[in-house]
Amino acid sequence: MLSAERPLRFRSPDGLALTGLRLSGAAAARSPELLFTAGNGFPVQCYRPALAGLPADSMVHALNHRGHGESECPARLENWDGLLADLRAYVEQCMQPPVILAGHSMGAMLALRLAAEAPALAAGLLLLEPPLPVQRGQALPPAIKAGQREFIERARNRRAGWASRAEAATWLAESAGYARWTPETRAAFGRHGLLDAPDGTVRLATPPWLEAVLYDTVPRLELYAWADRAPCAAVLLRGLDSGAMTPPILEALADAMPVAAVLPVPGGHTFPMEHPRETGLRMAEGLRLLRGETGLATTRAAPAGRAR
Repeated sequence: MLSAERPLRFRSPDGLALTGLRLSGAAAARSPELLFTAGNGFPVQCYRPALAGLPADSMVHALNHRGHGESECPARLENWDGLLADLRAYVEQCMQPPVILAGHSMGAMLALRLAAEAPALAAGLLLLEPPLPVQRGQALPPAIKAGQREFIERARNRRAGWASRAEAATWLAESAGYARWTPETRAAFGRHGLLDAPDGTVRLATPPWLEAVLYDTVPRLELYAWADRAPCAAVLLRGLDSGAMTPPILEALADAMPVAAVLPVPGGHTFPMEHPRETGLRMAEGLRLLRGETGLATTRAAPAGRAR
């Protein structure tokens, strides 16, 4: 268990003030360290209950993306390049590479891209549902394209302000997107995913325009190319009730890179916040695999997403 927490502050290559947290346990930290990054719109503090379940000899750095949590928001954003540059600079300046690169959703895709573009920094990959709608070489079907456009517009037009934190907490508890989260993870979003405005109101830390741009520029079809170039072993976690990664897509991804295991977790795409204890146990299992602490050899993914 990781119980010691320290704040993390870092200046991005282009001067933005980024925040996050470091977690460690009672045992002396061992290499490699682990860098964790969050999904679009979520502060890393929402993942703290899950990350706390990692082995006591772990050192975890959890960095908030620009425009997430208390990290400074850029005036404009065109693509994911700035987020990737932030992660690379942090590993190079604040960690002892190679490190385990870990993340959820968008964070998982960024971890895989960083491993592909800077292989010397990566000792392993712990990927929590990098969203991938099609297999290699397939075009996005019209229905998926239409659904993505609708999703982006909903993000762009989502409610972004409340009269008080109490009103925001009520909205979070009643919102379908957060209703399945545990009270602890929902409270963490309230503390770090909402910011107090000078007039006493409360607003989303991640502005809707930024969240929409990040969704609109998802490089989904490049995931296989990154997997081809990633030099290290990977462990994938998937939500049993999630449609973000189907078994055929898991097989296709496993064909492109060395996958040690695919570990199932109860819940949907936001399973780290819905089932943080179970997620922490599976992340700990995956970390031990990547460290070589078990006898499980690197294999292809099991078709139904089960660990081998």
